[in-house]
Amino acid sequence: MGKKNTKTGKPTERGREKSREPFTFLGKTFDTPDKKTVKSHLLYLVLASLVTKLLVLYGTTAVFHSFIDLFDIGYFFQNALLLVQGKIPYLGFSFDYPVLIFLPIAIALVPALATQNAMAFVYSFQFLMILCDIGTLLCVYFIGLKIRNEKTAWNAGLIYATAFSASYFVLTKYDAFPTLLLMGAVLFTVYERKFRGYLSATLGFFAKIYPVIAFPFMILYNAKTTSLRQEIISTLKIFLPCFVVLLLPFLILRPDVINTYLFATGTGVGVYVNTATFTLYTYLHEVAHLGITSATVSLFMYLLMGLVVISLLWVAFKSPGKRPVTFLKLLACALFALVLFTKFHSPQYIVWYTPFLALLVADDLIKIGLFYLTQALAYIEFPLMFGPYYVNLQYTSPVGSGGWYLTLFFFTLENLALIILFTLVLRPEGGIRATLKSYAPECLRWA
Repeated sequence: MGKKNTKTGKPTERGREKSREPFTFLGKTFDTPDKKTVKSHLLYLVLASLVTKLLVLYGTTAVFHSFIDLFDIGYFFQNALLLVQGKIPYLGFSFDYPVLIFLPIAIALVPALATQNAMAFVYSFQFLMILCDIGTLLCVYFIGLKIRNEKTAWNAGLIYATAFSASYFVLTKYDAFPTLLLMGAVLFTVYERKFRGYLSATLGFFAKIYPVIAFPFMILYNAKTTSLRQEIISTLKIFLPCFVVLLLPFLILRPDVINTYLFATGTGVGVYVNTATFTLYTYLHEVAHLGITSATVSLFMYLLMGLVVISLLWVAFKSPGKRPVTFLKLLACALFALVLFTKFHSPQYIVWYTPFLALLVADDLIKIGLFYLTQALAYIEFPLMFGPYYVNLQYTSPVGSGGWYLTLFFFTLENLALIILFTLVLRPEGGIRATLKSYAPECLRWA
């Protein structure tokens, strides 16, 4: 207990300072906040996250009279029953997800078998995804603490905890698990725990592919104090053993299993109408009446995706020193580019980049407002508009009708809001033009 003022009997300022217990995380000791404050913050953030999810469940069904989408969880349960029958995934039956998804599936299956109740699987799976989301929330808080300060950590955590559209998909999809692994990779990277970072990103790849986008940015970031060669070797030392254990046996027995791990596994379907690709195509083909095909627009968008990702990697390569905020910005924008420019889209992809946005908008009220606008638009897109206004491959209203134009306007607004938000997030302090000029190769620089 700290020293007391002899006149008042209360602890002196000096005594209060001595009673503060510093907070240490992954070898980093913080002057502020103290350990007690961190525990308080985390308790309130977890409560905010749980309350948000309860409100989403209630609001979706009771207020908006919409639905809780359990299609994916039902699909997982059907495949889990095949495991019980002794069939081997990928060999005894085809499956569209990488191998580590069977970890939460197997855990959620136990109470279902014990109670002989399919809903036990649903609730158990949702519970596991909520735990993963809480893990991501902790990552957001501790990353914010490392890259900025206590205020940023609290703001970012609260913003993420109350991201209601992402919360809907945490409850109905699987993406909370790979997102936790991706954010774990980012957390370990900014705290200089490179081995754990590469391992978390590797496991993320074997959970749902897209965390692989983190590897080049992590390698370039870590190489600022070592070398590219050393970091690539370090990555391979972790990735290759996991590959041998988790994928190689299936490839030997059935080579076409590799298709599960290709990003473009959705190329066999048409262009989804909730994509920027279809929105652009609609303006060109239906509104402007230009003789252009959706395949041509899709090819253009994929080329644009490649250009954007390469540009971001170039900036990461040229950026001097280790700048955690720059690392976060570049990785977040690369992830968004994968979502924006592809021709197939699931609304739950918002879960992938929401924790990044929570960190990067935390200190700016305008960006925070735009963040919640994009959350609202994503929630309106799914579940509220799905069915009455669009399905995966078409608008439900006839071309040229009021409902058709309303749907087109909505997707235009949603894509523009996201593009504006990420542009504001990426914008460096010196301005985009000056930054591009400083990073451009000598032969491409302009006066």
